[in-house]
Amino acid sequence: MIIDRKARIKTFVINLSKRKDRKQSIISEFGGRKEFEVFIVPASRHKIGAIGLWNSICQIIQNALTGKDDFIIICEDDHVFTKEYNTKRLFDSISMAGEWKADVLLGGVSWLDSTLQVDKEIFWVNRFNGLQFTVVFRKFFERILRAEFVPGDDADLKFSTLSDAVFLLHPFISIQKEFGYSDITTGNDKKGKVSSLFSAQTEKLNQLKSVASYYKIEFNNYRPND
Repeated sequence: MIIDRKARIKTFVINLSKRKDRKQSIISEFGGRKEFEVFIVPASRHKIGAIGLWNSICQIIQNALTGKDDFIIICEDDHVFTKEYNTKRLFDSISMAGEWKADVLLGGVSWLDSTLQVDKEIFWVNRFNGLQFTVVFRKFFERILRAEFVPGDDADLKFSTLSDAVFLLHPFISIQKEFGYSDITTGNDKKGKVSSLFSAQTEKLNQLKSVASYYKIEFNNYRPND
């Protein structure tokens, strides 16, 4: 997939208007990063936070349909870049994922189920949690909009059921900042809980990388769609 590396990536950040602390945090996070064209999107309100998030995602996707972008980035307002982030790595990974006909490329996850390493720094994943920094490719837009989302569903797990072409960057380029509360996931308000979730997944993926290194597995000629 050929990417115009001089173009800015349209990046949509979902933010509840009452969460001014999160808005300031995410504006600061993207400050000075000229590779992104950032739009703050007022979150859809719903008594069930997960449904509000899904409605916000659909609103973004619906608007993106009228454009010509091959992909966009959707962020939650607790996204934080890690020290592993750099512009070249992001563009290279998006380009590679595009060649694999990816639907989604994740910057980092707080939980994952089955996974398979497909490149030095990219894994295929089955089910996952973590949409705080998500590259969504145009080929996936319509499937999102057609999906039924009901009480009890979660946006990240819904993505998992809609696609078998979800990929993950590792080392992570994105984790979630802890604000001491969560508008979506109950149980994530305990201090240190979110950080521990990301750390656990990093350790799991590092172990898989160690196995690949031990057996001298090469990924240069591997293509997930073969």
